[in-house]
Amino acid sequence: MKDYIQPILLILAILIGSLTGIYLYELDEFFVEAAIIALLFFIFYNVPLGKLTKDVKNKKFLGLAWISNFVIIPLIAFLIASLFVDNSSLLFVGLIIYLVAPCTDWVLGFTKLAKGDVEISSVLLPINLISQILLLPVYLLIFSSNAVQIPFEAFLETLIFWIVLPFIAAKILYYLVSKTKVLTKTKDYAENLATISLVALVFFIFNSNIIILTENLTLLPQIFAVILIFFIVTYYIIKHLAKYFKLSKKEEVTLSMTTAARNAPLMLGISIVLFPQATLIHLVLIIGMLVEFPHLITLTHILKK
Repeated sequence: MKDYIQPILLILAILIGSLTGIYLYELDEFFVEAAIIALLFFIFYNVPLGKLTKDVKNKKFLGLAWISNFVIIPLIAFLIASLFVDNSSLLFVGLIIYLVAPCTDWVLGFTKLAKGDVEISSVLLPINLISQILLLPVYLLIFSSNAVQIPFEAFLETLIFWIVLPFIAAKILYYLVSKTKVLTKTKDYAENLATISLVALVFFIFNSNIIILTENLTLLPQIFAVILIFFIVTYYIIKHLAKYFKLSKKEEVTLSMTTAARNAPLMLGISIVLFPQATLIHLVLIIGMLVEFPHLITLTHILKK
């Protein structure tokens, strides 16, 4: 698939998903989850196990990524959100929950599109997942005075069904295919299917959430301002960090993506458990998810340049 086709497909997915969600039919959230699992499966298929083991030893990059995601980014999120929103409000809580959690699924798809290092990004997935679950109560306590307990079941379910099982299934299929003569062709198919899965994911997210967005347009400017400024500030900070630590181009792209993509699906699930009546928090996460995809498409184009 030609590189210039990919952003066009993603933009079309946003437009068609929004229009069908408004004028035709709103699909079930099941399709979003299925698209995420398919995306991870096809990406993991082309990730060599030996490279994963090697990337674990890249302590410089992994350490910088962790500090960026769980020290620098949360501080930026707190400072920017505090400028626009009262830190005792549910709107502020929703923004913090959304902004402090790095993505553990579709970030791989955009890292691949931007020519980043998918292998080391795969190593970051479990690190980011565990860290954000453990640190989320700390962030809420420090930033918003709302101390909560994160249900371990949400973490365990996400780890198993959205990361471990797709990875194992992909590696089993890869092993079986490696015994045949079509391995090279299946790698090409998996690469294209990963892109198609990402396009489908964007379509399903906009289709199933666009109505909620249109019903709450009065809150959009405030939420949009915080998220947009957050994305711009983090982009330039990461750019300077990459230059200071002399990261390779692939590492810079990977660091930019892991600090830009947020983990809205998991945080939405957790927030529904923690705050079942706080629809404002759920709304922030949904709007953040809708704003994020155009940003990631734009960021992908910038990083490829």
